[in-house]
Amino acid sequence: MKKYLFLLMAATSTATIAAPYVGLEYGLTNMSHDYSTTFSNDNVSLTPDDSSSAFGGFVGYRFNEFGLELGYKKFESDDSRSEYKGVVGTAPNQEHHEREWDADLDASQFTFKPVYFYNFNEKLQLKTGLGLTYTQYKYNSSSQDEFENVLNDDIERTVGRSGGESQKDDVWGGIASVGIEYMVIPNLALGASASYQVDSIANSTSFMLSSAYYF
Repeated sequence: MKKYLFLLMAATSTATIAAPYVGLEYGLTNMSHDYSTTFSNDNVSLTPDDSSSAFGGFVGYRFNEFGLELGYKKFESDDSRSEYKGVVGTAPNQEHHEREWDADLDASQFTFKPVYFYNFNEKLQLKTGLGLTYTQYKYNSSSQDEFENVLNDDIERTVGRSGGESQKDDVWGGIASVGIEYMVIPNLALGASASYQVDSIANSTSFMLSSAYYF
């Protein structure tokens, strides 16, 4: 009888301490990658900016000082050039001619990591994690000529040019993170974190602000 009572008390205690949580985050990601396009006929090279805003969310389950967390983060970067080529054609069909080059890199990143919580006091806690990432990279570059009628700027046309490329990569990687959270009210925490992620395509450092609710 005492044995069963002890097991019941232990189960009750675990259920009381363990709890799910959800959160949202927004911040800045600095990424180093190898994506670039050179338009050799134009002597123009594009490499998407390696710094961009990022947003995402996470869900987790905490067991005392430890937990498991699933996360998602989205970030984008781009690079572009343009050059005015002058007026082409004959009246009344003269057009302003502008040439444009664009490159875009989109990343959708999923994370799975065990996390560790350390409470400094009732309101402030440290949160660290080490786990895996699965990232979907989409890279596109293109060039086009844009023509706008001199007498009526509502009349426009675009002509695509060769030299662009499209590439998709899905890769696994690793991530480490550390952050702090402050309980502003019971169950609701505001925090800040830094993380470093690396895979065979890119490596990135993120600085994020977050809000989390512990049920």
